[in-house]
Order: sequence, then C-alpha cells, then structure tokens
Amino acid sequence: VQIKVVDLKRQSLDVAGQEVLTKDRVTIRVNIAAEYRVVDPVKAVSMVKDFSEALYRALQYAFRKTLGALTLDQVLEKKVTIDEEAAAKVRADMAEIGVEVSDIALKDVILPGEMREILNQVVSAEKQAEANIIRRREETNATRSLLNTARVMAENPVMLRLKELEALETIAGKVERLTVHNGTGGLLNDLVKLRDS
Repeated sequence: VQIKVVDLKRQSLDVAGQEVLTKDRVTIRVNIAAEYRVVDPVKAVSMVKDFSEALYRALQYAFRKTLGALTLDQVLEKKVTIDEEAAAKVRADMAEIGVEVSDIALKDVILPGEMREILNQVVSAEKQAEANIIRRREETNATRSLLNTARVMAENPVMLRLKELEALETIAGKVERLTVHNGTGGLLNDLVKLRDS
C-alpha cells in the first residue's frame, strides 16, 4: 500500500524560455503560465508519474504546435486566439488525468536581438508614413483654403482692397515712413457704390 499526498488547492505553473520556430522560420522564445488544480487525485497519481510534469509537457507541445503553424506577424497579432487554441488541447488532455486547468496564457514573446531591431525599424517606418500622410492632408487643406480665399478676393475687389490696407497698417507700424501711391480714393468710391446699391 502506497500513500501519496495530493494538494487540491489551485496551483500555478510557469513554462519559461521555450524556443519555438514559427511558420516563417523565425525562432522566438515564449513564456507560458497556467493555473490548475487536481479534481480527481486517484487519476492524477495513478495515470501519470507526475501530473505537474505532464501539464508542463502538454503546455510545451500545445504551444509549439499552435505557434509553429503561424507566422511571426500572426503570433504578435493573435495572442488571445493562440491562448484559446492551445488551452483547448491542454484542458482536454489534462481532464483525462483528473487535473482541471483554469487559466492558460502566453505571457511573453521574446524576439532575437536582430529581429527586434528590424521590427522596430518597420514600426518606425510605418509611423513615419502615417505622419507624412497627415502632413500632406494638412497641406492640401491649407492650399484649398488659400484657393477659396483667392476666389473670394477675386469676386470682391473691395474686400481685396481692405486686406491690402490691413497689410499696410501692419507694415506701417514697423517702419518710420510709408508713402501710398494710389491713395484710398478707389476704396472709398467702391464703398459709396456698395452703400448706394
């Protein structure tokens, strides 16, 4: 007769630094975390030598299989989907030996140094492209606004003359002497005509 003490409390298990080759042949290192508890102690000790070791291996295999079928971009984009897909397989395997796995998560995806630099350059280039698009859009809006202003000025000579006088007033405040050759007679005549109409 053999007696084994089995802890029925919730426990955690970390799988650290697992190297995985993605579909596009990039080697990444991943850290995985899981929480589990033994629900059937008889199965847990009679079906496998060490149920926590069995969980460790199940996590390794499930994540290697799931991540190996994806490209690096997919791995970085679909973390939640990866967790769910790998977790389904692990939960099914562990339920057979009386272990309930509650939480499984891909905690970290660690890229090799050169790949991290390349990815940073790609992100930087994308942000620069977005900034260029915004800058061009603003320039287009400013040009359109100037064009509309020019159209209004062309249709309203009085307004154009008023703008000229505003500009002269600004300049006059900065110089000692200013000579105006056409006078303001034309503007006054236009204002009188505008009033009479």
